[in-house]
Amino acid sequence: SAAPTPIVEPQADDGPVMVTVEYLIDPVRADDFIEVMEQTRRARLRQGALSWGLFRDPAVPGRYLEYFLDETWVEHLRLLERFTAADVGLREKRLAFHLGAEPPRVQRFIGEAID
Repeated sequence: SAAPTPIVEPQADDGPVMVTVEYLIDPVRADDFIEVMEQTRRARLRQGALSWGLFRDPAVPGRYLEYFLDETWVEHLRLLERFTAADVGLREKRLAFHLGAEPPRVQRFIGEAID
């Protein structure tokens, strides 16, 4: 996914950054999808994500939400720039499961420091 264009540019050291990616897949293919997401988990953590998770929507069969945390905004942008051929191959595997005309919805959130 291309670098985001925020309305208010975060500070370089703002963080953590939570990225969510919403997938709609054929529930019949869930096992194969989860296998690819296990590879995705390893890749994201190897690249420096602080944490990673995959959730399914109990109300909508085949709807999954992937999330991962990057430490800071600048680190998140750096990871987007360092996307390797292996990462592209893995993304294509994920996208092959996704149904619908639009690509998976990607959202980014910045952590609020609450004392």
